[in-house]
Amino acid sequence: MYPWHSRFHMGLIHFMAYPDAKTEEEILSTVKKVLIDEFFQAIEISALVEKPVLEKIAKMCEIAKVELLIAAQPLILAKGLNLNSLKEENRKKAVEEIKNSIDKAYLTKAKAVALLSGKMVKEDQLEAAKKQLVKSLRELCQYSQQLSEQFNHSVGINLEIFDWSIDKKALIGPAPVAFEIASYVRSYHQNFGLTIDLSHQPLVFEDSFYTIQLLSPFITHVHIGNAVLKKDHPAYGDLHPRFGIDHGANDVEQLTYFLKSLEKTGYFDKKTATEKPVISFEVKPLPGEDPDLVVANAKRIFLSAYGNLLK
Repeated sequence: MYPWHSRFHMGLIHFMAYPDAKTEEEILSTVKKVLIDEFFQAIEISALVEKPVLEKIAKMCEIAKVELLIAAQPLILAKGLNLNSLKEENRKKAVEEIKNSIDKAYLTKAKAVALLSGKMVKEDQLEAAKKQLVKSLRELCQYSQQLSEQFNHSVGINLEIFDWSIDKKALIGPAPVAFEIASYVRSYHQNFGLTIDLSHQPLVFEDSFYTIQLLSPFITHVHIGNAVLKKDHPAYGDLHPRFGIDHGANDVEQLTYFLKSLEKTGYFDKKTATEKPVISFEVKPLPGEDPDLVVANAKRIFLSAYGNLLK
């Protein structure tokens, strides 16, 4: 047993760690690698995975006693969905697509669905875009709540904070805007929360403690990883390279600071849709890198940072 098991669950974002796993056999074999590793108590699976394969993964998770979460971010990015589109037809399309991901979550007894907002807009469109996003999030939260009565368990809706000016260029976005949206939606829907990602902190040019302290009432899910801001670097942008890479922004020191910020603001004591609060690695091998080695790197960095947290 690792020392954090009683406080939070460690997870892995499967489709990032194993980006070349495309066939059913490849997906299931790499999922099994994660599930037999006692380091992990949670796994995040792409909503693009077909329902029959997801059902097999759900059974594997049940046997291994690992929490399953559904990631709708790949679906949103692949299809160009925009929850804050000013074109109502496009907004409704995005909502309906993500409702399908929520359906998958309930059918597989997943605990939460993570998603992201649409693109950042010009200043004169900002208020309208925020209203559209709130409308979409409320519809999704209400839909999940309705299904919870049918399936007798609840699926949380987690809005992940992305960069707003470098790579994904998402409306959410800057921490103050995230706070405004989250405070409004949460006032109506207790199944809503925010996902904060250490990988994105350098990309939004915000101090981790500032962001976490401001958003702490709404943070229900956490990702950790690395980012590169050097423009001519092959890992520049939102590519989640391994920790310790040349010109990387995050390593043991930054992860330690991030974990201390989470601890100071009470994240580890929160009641969440998952059995315990989840912290998932979001790391991706660069071309030519072995995914298993990249995951091993993340585990070692985390062990060092967590050791610092205990000092």
